[in-house]
Amino acid sequence: MPVDGSDHFAHIMTQLAEELPNLADQLKQEVRHGRVASEQRLKQEGEYEARASRLAEAELPPLGKADIAVLPYTDDERLELVRSALLTLAETMYASRKAALDIASKREMDLTIEFGDPELEELSYIDLKAEAERARVALTTVRELLSEDSDVAMGSIQ
Repeated sequence: MPVDGSDHFAHIMTQLAEELPNLADQLKQEVRHGRVASEQRLKQEGEYEARASRLAEAELPPLGKADIAVLPYTDDERLELVRSALLTLAETMYASRKAALDIASKREMDLTIEFGDPELEELSYIDLKAEAERARVALTTVRELLSEDSDVAMGSIQ
């Protein structure tokens, strides 16, 4: 039985809420706000007549060329938002770690960063080389998963 885009989106958002709650919140907010469309775009998408009749019924002025309207995202557009957000997150994660590694290497600095005050707490460590490699692998995985058929289970992205 095929899963419709709405169910697929709901499933993905449930997983994101568990694993990446901040990203899930941002995506939910974006979907809730909808997308803006100009008069020309409304005409291209076949939404203009319906919008114009609703405005006329409410005795409001019609949309002008400079006006914009808010439309809900389609199921495909909502899935594309998720795809784009995950890809951007993975790309940014890798780029930031790679930049930190490159700077530290160029300046012949220690590639392990310590966090915390040794007098007050146990120190935390980050190995820039290992973090950059993990981020590279994550980016490669995300790219591979998102380039496949859209029916790929998002649970594979961890």
